[in-house]
Amino acid sequence: MGDHIMLDLEEWALVLNKMLRFHFNISEDIKAVVQAIRTEMKPELIPLAEEKANFGKVVKKAIREMWALEYEVDELQHKFADSIGTMDLDNLDVDFIEDMMLKAKPLQSVLNVIRGKQITKLEEIKKTYGDAVKDLDGMVVSRPAKPEEKAAPAPAPAAAPEAVKA
Repeated sequence: MGDHIMLDLEEWALVLNKMLRFHFNISEDIKAVVQAIRTEMKPELIPLAEEKANFGKVVKKAIREMWALEYEVDELQHKFADSIGTMDLDNLDVDFIEDMMLKAKPLQSVLNVIRGKQITKLEEIKKTYGDAVKDLDGMVVSRPAKPEEKAAPAPAPAAAPEAVKA
């Protein structure tokens, strides 16, 4: 296995689930503030609602970054599964196993890079949000399907330079 540090997948899932709970709690706080603004006519609470909403966006971005790394692992697993095809367990031979291991070797280095990114992201999340989420119960949410890649929009034609006024 070498000298690299292993990602604790249970800790990853726990921190992600706590972040989801944290985001949910922020959303509930925002709802309560908005209700107070509407029912009690307290426009002075609008900046508080905006601040909480902006913080909620930052937390959601962190969650999406964690999910993005999970999507990378899923993609790699699918590539590996596609490369080995279907297995006939009754006729499994040494040649097949050797071929499968050879195909897995390059993917392993890619997986190690992704796991390194996950370890870095996990430490970053714990450093930034650790105190805020440490006492929360995790909230298990199914990760949404990977968003489809959107084609980059065509660059807008350059605007004609304005005539210089004398």
